[in-house]
Amino acid sequence: MDDSTSRPGGRVSRRAVVAAAVAAPLGVSLLAHAQPSPSPVPEDASTGELVQPDVISSRDGVLEARLVAQTAEVDMGVGHAVRTYTFDGIVPGYTWEVRPGDRLKIDLVNDLPPLDDAHADHVDMTRPHQWTTTNLHTHGMHVSPSGNSDNVFITVSPGSSYQYDIEIPDDHTGGFFWYHPHKHGAVAHQVRAGMAGAIIVRGEIDEVPEIQSAKEQVMVLQAIELGDDYELLDPIPYPKPGEAFYPRTQILYPVNGRMNPRVTMYPGEVQRWRLLNAAEGKFMSLHLEGHDLNVLAWDGLTLHEPEPTRHVMMTAGNRTDVLVKAMAPGIYNLVLSPGSSQHPSIPGMAHATPEAEHNAELTPRSILTLEVVGEGPEMALPTTLPAYDPPILPIARQRTFAYTVERGESDSFQSFGVDGESFDPDRPPYQVKLGTAEEWTLVNDLDHRYPEHAHGFHIHVNPFRVTAVNGEPLARPQWRDTFALSGQDDDSFTCEMNFDDFTGIFVDHCHVLTHEDLGMMERIEVVP
Repeated sequence: MDDSTSRPGGRVSRRAVVAAAVAAPLGVSLLAHAQPSPSPVPEDASTGELVQPDVISSRDGVLEARLVAQTAEVDMGVGHAVRTYTFDGIVPGYTWEVRPGDRLKIDLVNDLPPLDDAHADHVDMTRPHQWTTTNLHTHGMHVSPSGNSDNVFITVSPGSSYQYDIEIPDDHTGGFFWYHPHKHGAVAHQVRAGMAGAIIVRGEIDEVPEIQSAKEQVMVLQAIELGDDYELLDPIPYPKPGEAFYPRTQILYPVNGRMNPRVTMYPGEVQRWRLLNAAEGKFMSLHLEGHDLNVLAWDGLTLHEPEPTRHVMMTAGNRTDVLVKAMAPGIYNLVLSPGSSQHPSIPGMAHATPEAEHNAELTPRSILTLEVVGEGPEMALPTTLPAYDPPILPIARQRTFAYTVERGESDSFQSFGVDGESFDPDRPPYQVKLGTAEEWTLVNDLDHRYPEHAHGFHIHVNPFRVTAVNGEPLARPQWRDTFALSGQDDDSFTCEMNFDDFTGIFVDHCHVLTHEDLGMMERIEVVP
């Protein structure tokens, strides 16, 4: 065996391992309570045909890119420049397209402004801090978490840069992934600003004839949180009563950085829509009027066959690949029903029931229009797919743990946490052994101040297979790398995951990123 298997980040063949083993607080809101206005673009307006993010592709097995974190003014089609944090001055960032066995060589340059002395050196692991310091995470990718790979403990301060070198395994599944910052204390602010981009790994799914012939549309869905003048507002680490940790007065819901774009198809045409929920923490339920969404994959992990549905509910961080077959000529809305952690009752969420009222930022709205016009050859949907469904290794250990909220005197908010412990980089990590599998049950230890408080679980490096939700076994387990923990007391889900290929330290956390930055994260270490 190669000695790379014994050092942190060393890789052991997944196939070899499997074959061997299987022969908000009182007076302080986590959300702004200032009743933000709905997006200023009316539902029947359009900012033009959907534009795809520019693509950077690998060449000779390497994708090289200079990725610059910077403040910029961006045109999102609202009649006013949006001043926010960006990658390379655009929202969203460029799409990266690679193949299994390639390398990502990314020069991350931090041109965000330095903070003033009052904030630059202050670090509190349960509060926003150093929010112009950054780094890079390739969300959902099965790559090493160590060294200069997908290491979320790297720190890139304003005025500095860092060279990432991420090796993609030669047996990596083809699918849809994304990149975003992951510097604890800064990640929520930078993602809500718009710092995100898509990653496409080409693979078997792209060779299915019906998929190969369909036009591909990447759709990066975001929730850009802004003040009255369309500017990103700084976090408030210690808000006063009535203030928010992450202030805003409005939220924009753009698709590929533009409000309410248009997609044109002819009757009988099939398109592949690759949907990414790149919001900081919004749950997104999507419904295309008059059409099924034929789901091909979740989180870049292909299903056995397309699964038609009328609603797709994505936790922040989720990706969904769907095929859309255009129906009769006409104009149809892609309707977004947004949900927040404290108001998660949207179609597709467990326990979803109509709520009496929402604040205006959660009002259902059209975010894209589909215009069906013209004519062309009838296109077909596939009947089978090259599923991602590796066998689960023997279960070495079962674990039950909880997402928790700590409160102090007068019910004041203190922190989010895991089993009552907020994130501490010096706490010993939860250890698992390489080449084993574990079964985890995550429980919602509800914050009693709210009737519901949902979360979104995400773990780095290794995806997981969900087997039960709220104690009910699933008829067909679901592979994910991010999954909603619905919002009632003692809600739960159970999953199994293989810890294969990579040793090293990484994290799992709530992908409602404000929760993560306020403490709901823990370290995991895979040991030889």
